[in-house]
Amino acid sequence: MRIEEITLRNFRNYREMTLLPHEGVNLFFGANGSGKTNLLEAVHYCALGKSHRVTSDQSVVRIGESFGVCDVTVLAGGVRRKISVRLVPNEINKKTIMIDSRKIQRFSDMMGCLQCVIFSPEDLGLIREGPSVRRRYLDMMISQINRGYFIALQQYRSGLEQRNALLRDMRSGSGGSRKVLEVFEQAMAAPAAVIVAERKKVIDLLSELSSETYRNISGLENEDFRIGYHSSLREEASVEEAFCRQMAENREDDIRLGVTSAGPHRDDLNLSLNKKNMKVFASQGQIRTAALSLKLAQMKVLKKIGGDAPVLLLDDVMSELDKNRRMRLVSEISDYQTFITCTDETDLELDMAPRVYHVTSGNGEARVEETSPGRPMVLKETAEPDFT
Repeated sequence: MRIEEITLRNFRNYREMTLLPHEGVNLFFGANGSGKTNLLEAVHYCALGKSHRVTSDQSVVRIGESFGVCDVTVLAGGVRRKISVRLVPNEINKKTIMIDSRKIQRFSDMMGCLQCVIFSPEDLGLIREGPSVRRRYLDMMISQINRGYFIALQQYRSGLEQRNALLRDMRSGSGGSRKVLEVFEQAMAAPAAVIVAERKKVIDLLSELSSETYRNISGLENEDFRIGYHSSLREEASVEEAFCRQMAENREDDIRLGVTSAGPHRDDLNLSLNKKNMKVFASQGQIRTAALSLKLAQMKVLKKIGGDAPVLLLDDVMSELDKNRRMRLVSEISDYQTFITCTDETDLELDMAPRVYHVTSGNGEARVEETSPGRPMVLKETAEPDFT
């Protein structure tokens, strides 16, 4: 899988730009705030329908403009597809996504069209922060290769929101009944079983690949990085039955607290180094290597299960690695189309990037200039996609 073209219009600080990236490593360097990460954010929008940085779509539209558009043309399995995302802050339907000029009705329709993995300094939170960060990592990974998982996740979250709303009503005495709670629980049980089963399946593969990748990047054979799945549901043959039984047992406590205390939304990953909890015992360097290993292992999982190599986005990570780890990292990503951002072009050494771009910003507008030999970047007038 590779991106053949990226087109931006009124996206962040890009007024209008078209980029023809290399099928290997593409390095974007420039000062902080110049617009490097905005390019990666546009790719993420076209892969998952949302930003990896903010929850509000409105903030990505160029200041003073009524709309913003990001497009990518992707070649995967010999099939070329165009994905277009239009963002209009002042309309009720603020976001429109089109695939091959046809408007999609559900986010699940775009899952897998463009698979990408992004790593940024904030991803150190995979080790340092709470379970919700790690669940999000898992959910985004599996959703890209399993549409059924994405649908089950949406169904479960919908049921969870309704159950929690009912619990709050019952806690305050404003309405609701235990019979209705039971109806929600039964509706949530089947998607919960799908979620738990797929997570466990992927984590078995992810742990093996992460451990291998950690050793490859660190060069340390004596450090054993492992991942395990911690479920809030008791182990039983049937997840559906375990879910319903635990909901019934927790019902009174859940009413008192006003929240659902067990289920896939409470699960976590156990991350250990030499059998010790990484969050407690790992050094800064070990945390950085582990987080990067998780992301690179995610790439390998997507390729192994999905059959196609995803696109890798590395945002300002090279400066945090010494020369040896940079070289090992580049050997790990040699089979993937990769977009790397950094503040200094020398962060990627030994001419490892076939395509190098300098990103600058003046008067609030980003510009990209290729500084490497090869096929030039193209800047041209682009027609607005027809989203009607």
